[in-house]
Amino acid sequence: MIKQVTEWIKKEALICEGDTVIVGVSGGADSVCLLRILLELQQTLQFSLGAVHVEHGIRGEASRADAQFVADLCVAYQIPLQIYEVDVPEYARKKGIGLEEAARILRYDCYQKEVLRHGSAKGTVKVALAHHADDNAETFLFQMVRGSGLDGLSGMQPKREFGERAQIIRPLLVVDRSQIEEYLGKIGQDYRTDETNFDTEYSRNRIRHDILPALQQINTAAVAHINQSAARLRQVSEYLAVEVKKAGKQCCLATEDGIFIKKEEWEKLPELIRSELVCDVLAEASGSSKDIGAVHIDAVQGLFDSQVGRKLNLPYSVVAYRDYEGVWLAKQRKTEEESKLEREGYLLGEEEKRRLEQGEVLRLELEDGSVTFQIREGMGKVGQIHKKKYTKCFNYDKIRGVLRIRRRKAGDYLTVDSKGHKKKLKEYFINEKIPQKEREAMWLLAEESHIIWVIGGRISTCYKIDEHTKRILEVQVVGGNYYEDQED
Repeated sequence: MIKQVTEWIKKEALICEGDTVIVGVSGGADSVCLLRILLELQQTLQFSLGAVHVEHGIRGEASRADAQFVADLCVAYQIPLQIYEVDVPEYARKKGIGLEEAARILRYDCYQKEVLRHGSAKGTVKVALAHHADDNAETFLFQMVRGSGLDGLSGMQPKREFGERAQIIRPLLVVDRSQIEEYLGKIGQDYRTDETNFDTEYSRNRIRHDILPALQQINTAAVAHINQSAARLRQVSEYLAVEVKKAGKQCCLATEDGIFIKKEEWEKLPELIRSELVCDVLAEASGSSKDIGAVHIDAVQGLFDSQVGRKLNLPYSVVAYRDYEGVWLAKQRKTEEESKLEREGYLLGEEEKRRLEQGEVLRLELEDGSVTFQIREGMGKVGQIHKKKYTKCFNYDKIRGVLRIRRRKAGDYLTVDSKGHKKKLKEYFINEKIPQKEREAMWLLAEESHIIWVIGGRISTCYKIDEHTKRILEVQVVGGNYYEDQED
């Protein structure tokens, strides 16, 4: 098994010399196996090894026992460990989502924080997850029964980008669960068992305990064959994506009101390209491809043969409706309260600034992520400032008024050089070739009309720190849309 995993790591270039590898360790068999294997390979492949554990706050004493098990394991093998505690039930209630989805979001949020914590690492930071061949087969079957497109049927990727200089990697995708258990038994390594993994009320558990075993009775190599099919479909999906992009340039028109698919041009396309194009447009209009299935794609395609004016309500508050010359897809109009929030934004007022100055770390919850603020000592720290996309440092001495996290509005501007020259925010968007739809969705850190930071983009020169800066304001945006959190 060690040889098999090593060859897979080298084939897919999952770990390179000098990388920092952080293993997500739940305490279960899969993650413990991954930790032990990477510990064995550490000297050979020449990388730094650490671990992260997320205590979800769901299973009470059992969860705390899992955390203690992981802590003891890491102490025994002298592996640096970071433990995060999150409240999944509360987050699920607040966001109106299921426990599984809430746990996934918060787990990846913690992984992103851990990546940021290792920002000074020389090589790439890799978050290693213990998904294996059985997990990939389960994902394939789950996506198949919900009517997913080719992307969903392509299974899990061996690696994917996870922000700047960071990746998610899956070194165990080439082995199955029985090999993992055999390896742990051979080395005498125990592990924790999460009882919720046996609850067949969860769809994935039902696939794991009922469907996959039934398929393996038909063919013992079912898992391997499913993984082979997923890999081939991934290749097809990559090729098709190029063709769909070409088709989109012919058929689609993006405006402030939404995305329009021209019926005449759309009908000229092969049927496969049509459905994939609709899937892509739905994902773009929604801001996410999750929870978009065949039923939604078929419904939108049905609109082309429907009477003018017919409407469909789709996931993520998207509305599709038939126009004279095609089909529009757009977000529903926001309520007055939602519109006001976007205009006025999230306030960091005088009381919040006072708490910051007293050393408190403040956190604002956005609809698609969260922002943390803290003040650090300046003077001589210029060389230590963050050069990351979603973590920036500002000269707090220059900030006089209240701060807001908000969407754009008329009159917004940036300071673009040390002489104080200003540029309208609209001009910046045009120069950077940022699409209109993206402009409307971008968050800004602002002091009145002066944009301090286009989040994910540039900062205003006026607020940059220098050797005279006494206080540094560090702002970090994580979660939601601010890193890739696909898959599982």
